[in-house]
Amino acid sequence: NRARVDRLDSRLSYQTRLKARSLRKPEMVHHLKDIRRCDEHDDVDFRDENELKRFVRPGKWLSLNAGSVRLLRVNVVSTGIAIALLWGFVIWGLVKPRYMFSQVNEWKSWISYNFTWFYIGAFNAWIIFLLYVAFSKYGKIKLGRADEKPEFNNVSWFSMLFSCGIAVGVYTLGVAEPMSYYRGSYKLEGRGDTPTDDERAQQALLQTFYHWGLHAWAPYITVALGLGIVCYRWNMPLTMRSAFYPLIGNIIYGPVGDIIDAVSIACTTFGVCTSLGLGVDQIVAYYAALQDKSYTALERIDAQTATIIVMTLVANISVVLGLHKGIQVLSTITFSLGLFVLIATLFLDNTWFLLNSVVQSTGHYLQYVVQIGFRTDSFEQLGIEFGTNNLLWGSNKASKPDGVWSGPILDIMNNAAAQRTDYNSTTMPFGYSSTFPSGPAQMMDWWTIFYWGWWVSWAPFVGMFIARISRGRTIRQIVVGALVAPTLFSFLWLGVWGSLGIKMQRVAELVLGDGTPNTDGSSDCAAWGYVDRAPNSAAAIALANDGYYAVACRGYPMLDIMAPFKEVKEFLWGLLLIGITLYFITSSDSGSYVDDVISANGLANPPIGQKVFWCWTEGAVAIALLRGGYESGQNALGAVQAVSIVAGLPFTVSICFMCTSIWRALKIDSGDADICHANLFSTGTLDIFDLYKTGPADEPSTARYTFAERLANYAQSIFAPFVGIFKTCESLFGEGSVLAKLHSFVNFSFFVLWLVFLIVSGSDADYAWIGWTFYVFMALQISFIRGYVRTQHNIYGNMFEDFFGALVMYPNIVSQLHYQSKEPAPSNDVYRKPVTAA
Repeated sequence: NRARVDRLDSRLSYQTRLKARSLRKPEMVHHLKDIRRCDEHDDVDFRDENELKRFVRPGKWLSLNAGSVRLLRVNVVSTGIAIALLWGFVIWGLVKPRYMFSQVNEWKSWISYNFTWFYIGAFNAWIIFLLYVAFSKYGKIKLGRADEKPEFNNVSWFSMLFSCGIAVGVYTLGVAEPMSYYRGSYKLEGRGDTPTDDERAQQALLQTFYHWGLHAWAPYITVALGLGIVCYRWNMPLTMRSAFYPLIGNIIYGPVGDIIDAVSIACTTFGVCTSLGLGVDQIVAYYAALQDKSYTALERIDAQTATIIVMTLVANISVVLGLHKGIQVLSTITFSLGLFVLIATLFLDNTWFLLNSVVQSTGHYLQYVVQIGFRTDSFEQLGIEFGTNNLLWGSNKASKPDGVWSGPILDIMNNAAAQRTDYNSTTMPFGYSSTFPSGPAQMMDWWTIFYWGWWVSWAPFVGMFIARISRGRTIRQIVVGALVAPTLFSFLWLGVWGSLGIKMQRVAELVLGDGTPNTDGSSDCAAWGYVDRAPNSAAAIALANDGYYAVACRGYPMLDIMAPFKEVKEFLWGLLLIGITLYFITSSDSGSYVDDVISANGLANPPIGQKVFWCWTEGAVAIALLRGGYESGQNALGAVQAVSIVAGLPFTVSICFMCTSIWRALKIDSGDADICHANLFSTGTLDIFDLYKTGPADEPSTARYTFAERLANYAQSIFAPFVGIFKTCESLFGEGSVLAKLHSFVNFSFFVLWLVFLIVSGSDADYAWIGWTFYVFMALQISFIRGYVRTQHNIYGNMFEDFFGALVMYPNIVSQLHYQSKEPAPSNDVYRKPVTAA
């Protein structure tokens, strides 16, 4: 009995200590004064405008009424920047459509060719980070109070999650994408087994699963956690800048925060417009199939415009009704319709083949996800350097008069090839892909990086939406539920419909082909009896009359895979039409809701007029681009997709920093000693953007040094960084020490050599890269010194932050180190012990 009592006392003592720890306010947050932990304060009602204005700098908040009717509640700076970006792009597209479309597509290719490594590495890093956090001690942290229950049940939560995340894309690309890989001559070696045709079919599904699997959801959940922790545990407004508060503090209330919110709005709008373009194209096609009619190009664009107007009007109603009455109901209905069509097709066709394919393809994904997840097509893309579309940074020359981009290596090859006795200018030098057979160099540009950029451009929208509907759930529940569950459901969806497309294609080739093996995965539509994507030969027409098509030659394969089901097909087509229409609406109203909340700086109930404005802005952008594309004779939807990728690049960098912010937030919230008992730098690296006044939004800011002092020191750090390095090293190694002089000399040498080689690069461009190499070594030296300073002054940070800061803004870092050198070092190099009352 005594032992049992002791165990009970021990358990009670542990629970008491655990509760005390959860209620303890970490000491280090004296510089993060806006933290109001939900376990220590009542929830903040951000429907109260006065409460919200605590987080907005004076002069940025616009509150406009018409009598008793609220008209506007916006942060004028971030909203103005976002509107300028969006409508500036639209006007550019309408005034100079051909030039705009060619430029943005070139930008997209430039990003794909030069930043494949970054996109691939970042997405993998996010998955590893999320899984580590979910199954660490921080996985039990709840977005909200410890006793708070989830706001939505699991079915509604998953329905909204899936609806706003990927549903429109699955409808439009669920069959088309695997068919493109299967019969598009992509040669997907390196992503699985060496292909026979069966293995090529399996690789087609594997590549599709990869694009819609774990990697697709990683940016969404990262943003959701970044927002959810800060907004629902620390009672801060639900706006994108808040996610960076643990990392940059009060800087979020200045221009940096305004740019973060503005870019988030623009990314959301362009990302949603991409889906609107895909969705409206399918809606018009489904309607035409039900009516058994075809459209001319002008009739199609008119039908798409009318569809966007009607759908936007319906989305307005959903947005006005709000999250519970509108978006939740629509999401549940659309999810149920999609599930019904999926199960029906599973039963109507070869059920056992389809189940086998889903299980087998899931196994292939699990086996090859690491290999395919890190694949950058490095050797396939090497051929770009040897061609006339060389957009690789640093290896091409200026554009030639004929618009061809080429590099010096192509000129070298042409000159050498001309010396051959058997020289043929039309074939030599030989083609890269024919000499070294492999997949196309554009695979990443056309598919993977397009997807990654698209997912990132949707991250502000979907991530904020997931955060909003996930309150009351733990981090572990969100990561597992939002990362794993939608992935598995997507595999079922894509596996069933993709396999039906492959099966139908094989039926067509058995009847319309010549019986020889298809060894390269190519499509010969003319030989199969197809002209302009329609069956033309007697055999092809007879096969089509029974509902079977050469799917690789068709424009809307999702409709074709339902055709063999005879009378049932029109019923399924109708459900598909309703489903994709409602998914279109849920994507639009979810995007409008997020744009509205961000523009209102996190106000929970912005005026209805603002909601309507953002809903119509999305519709107007989509219409303007579609019409502009038609008038210019180019693909407007492709331009929207390209812009979403271009906008996604800076946000990819932002999400990487958001991971650091999340990590800091979790450690602060848990009261970890290494960060909660640490000191701070006496000045910030980004405070120049706030004119060196970085106090809370609602308090007058005080600075230790005058603006003139800071600005003069910043100028010195730009033009003579070695002075700041010398002062810093003197504080570390002693006044006048040899090490201080040595570091200053090394920094001076790197700095001067960097400038000298940039100057002489006018005679030979290669000298510039030697100069930038010296610059990198200068950044490495500065980051080493910053790490040394952090250790001596017990300042929390890591070497990656040090190096990135020194690399992209060395004057900021040098100035910060210079001022830190004036601070006395702590008497010990361990964590300061908390001061306790006597």
